[in-house]
Amino acid sequence: MKIGYIRVSSKEQNVLRQKEALRRNGCEKLFIDKESGKNLHRKEYKKMKQFVREKDIIVFAELDRLGRNKKDIDNEWNYFIRKGINIVVLDMPLLDTSKYQDDMGKLMMNLTREIVGYMAEQERKRILKRQQQGIAVAKKEGKYKGAQKLYRSDSFNPEHRAKFFLIKTRLSEKAPVSHIAEEAGVSRNTVYRIREDEGL
Repeated sequence: MKIGYIRVSSKEQNVLRQKEALRRNGCEKLFIDKESGKNLHRKEYKKMKQFVREKDIIVFAELDRLGRNKKDIDNEWNYFIRKGINIVVLDMPLLDTSKYQDDMGKLMMNLTREIVGYMAEQERKRILKRQQQGIAVAKKEGKYKGAQKLYRSDSFNPEHRAKFFLIKTRLSEKAPVSHIAEEAGVSRNTVYRIREDEGL
């Protein structure tokens, strides 16, 4: 069975491109996470790991959907291989364990994965460094206001405003944070942040 895994870093990002690519590749079931890839404790990813069986094929649109740093990518890749599960990475045709079974194929595939994983990790570091440099400059010029909160009472996005007031109402009703997060379609950290900001 072919299983597709999709991750986008926020609930606002469109998953359509990845879904279409995975469907075209014959995926019968999809697991979709809409959260950061900085850790592996993602709800749908964990479900996918429990669902897959030996001889299944997991398809990723890109290698960094598997993890955000080389160590995580290596660990997860090796986990699936040990379980007898094949991996296909669509934007790197050489990364297909269902095809390249001979020694030379495995060598080329592992070299490619090492290089791509390293490049993904370095790019992530470069992005973080640029962000830090930008913040430092903004602070020096007195222009830094911190990260803009997505869900707030004065948000320009009506959906974000509605979610803010829903969360605030449910907090005032003493509903469990996990229930509120699921109902509003946000992370628990967002609910905790609103609770703290609003003194609830």
